[in-house]
Amino acid sequence: MSPMPVVDADVLFRLANAVLATASLAIAGLIVVSITRRRSRNLEPLGLAFLAVFLAVGLRSAVRAISGGPPDGTEYVGLYLAVDWLGAIAAVTFLALHRRYGIFIESATIVSEYEHEFAEKEREARSLAQINEELRRLDELKSEFLAMVSHELRTPLTAIVGYSRLLIRQVHGPLNAKQTEHQEAIFRSAQRLTDLINELLDVSRLESGRVELTPHPTDARLMVDQAIAVVAVAAQAKRITIVNALTAETPAVQADPERLQQILVNLLSNAVKFTPDGGEVTVSAGPHKDQVWLAVQDTGVGIPRDELARIWDPFYQVESTLRRRHGGSGLGLTIVRRLVELHGGLVRAESEGENRGSRFTFTLPVATEPAVAEQAAPREAGIDRVLAGRRVLVVEDERDNQNLMRAVVEDLLGGEVSVSADGERAVFEAVESPPALILLDLMLPSLSGWEVARRLRQNQRTKAVPIIAVTALARPQERESALHAGCDAYLSKPFSPDDLARLIAATLARQGVGAR
Repeated sequence: MSPMPVVDADVLFRLANAVLATASLAIAGLIVVSITRRRSRNLEPLGLAFLAVFLAVGLRSAVRAISGGPPDGTEYVGLYLAVDWLGAIAAVTFLALHRRYGIFIESATIVSEYEHEFAEKEREARSLAQINEELRRLDELKSEFLAMVSHELRTPLTAIVGYSRLLIRQVHGPLNAKQTEHQEAIFRSAQRLTDLINELLDVSRLESGRVELTPHPTDARLMVDQAIAVVAVAAQAKRITIVNALTAETPAVQADPERLQQILVNLLSNAVKFTPDGGEVTVSAGPHKDQVWLAVQDTGVGIPRDELARIWDPFYQVESTLRRRHGGSGLGLTIVRRLVELHGGLVRAESEGENRGSRFTFTLPVATEPAVAEQAAPREAGIDRVLAGRRVLVVEDERDNQNLMRAVVEDLLGGEVSVSADGERAVFEAVESPPALILLDLMLPSLSGWEVARRLRQNQRTKAVPIIAVTALARPQERESALHAGCDAYLSKPFSPDDLARLIAATLARQGVGAR
């Protein structure tokens, strides 16, 4: 192959570098223009790098265009020319895209902004994690605070409820009619305060998701009868008739019986409270697809239409706080709604206005199996003297509650009582002289009731002695831990003497100890 003429190669070389120099310097000038037109006055490294590269290429190409062709004697003249012309074509092409230079110039800013946003998101995520941890800690503190308040309120309530029931039973002598009336008023007020404490704890547990249901096929008609029995005294005082309109054909519901009764009692109590004397409350039900609806309808004061959506809010009262005629904490309907929703149902309230009554309807899943008949516990059955001739160790640090349990054991059940006010002393006394039964408070000085139960169960002399936890702690986890520690039964304060007496009798019966 004959070599390319030198003159032609030189011309082509100079022309390629001239084009490359012109295009590169033009590009550098346009980059300068783009940089000066940016909104941000900050110099971006990527824009400066582009400027430096094209300025260097342009100056080098200009020098080569002026100085002449490729080195003399080079065998690869064609390769030099090809490379220079490719560079020139690329530079011209890049020059044609001058409207897009902003993208290259701003790319560093965009990357920086993305990095900044990503770092900001990470900071927000860490902040949210810290906030969630703080909220979780505050929720635990709230639960502990409510448990502490519940314990401190239940302890004095135990004496109020217990002694008022003992007086009403006339254990220590007869009362006249006025004294009996006053004692009933004391008991009702104490019971109302107990209900308020329970409602506060229920709302706290429901809000934190700590309420677990054990649903199974349940006879709705039987549940309504039991709920009516609970509110019967209040209804009779106002001459209000409560009608259970459920029939034997009403399907069984898939529900937690204890929580279903709580729903019904709250709705019925609400209806009785807001229904004038001589009114009527009706409970009805019926199937709807795979649900059963239950409704509590009253002839009471009704609810204004603009208040219907707000009655479910915690502590909300339709009446003004300063001119309320009816008592209540404003928590009952909140508990109803959340318990119904936990069952997978819905609840709603309807009223045509003031003094035109109200209707509360909720739904529950239909049970896929028939309800198992539950044997109702006997009401106000006689109390046998099951502890006659037996000694009971009462482990309790509150003097009033010590005396109350002594009265139940000795005056109602015929037993003998020895009292210990702290856990260490109780373990020593029980081991030295094992009693027939131990009534054990859990919150004790020096040694907790849980540890007392564990130590007694580990000792051969006391491992078979029945232990009943009698405590102001009422949360499910505290009950479970007490039973796990070795207690045979659990009774929450406040309690009535009848409640304690029946639990003692049932516990002794389970242990195979009969009355003498």
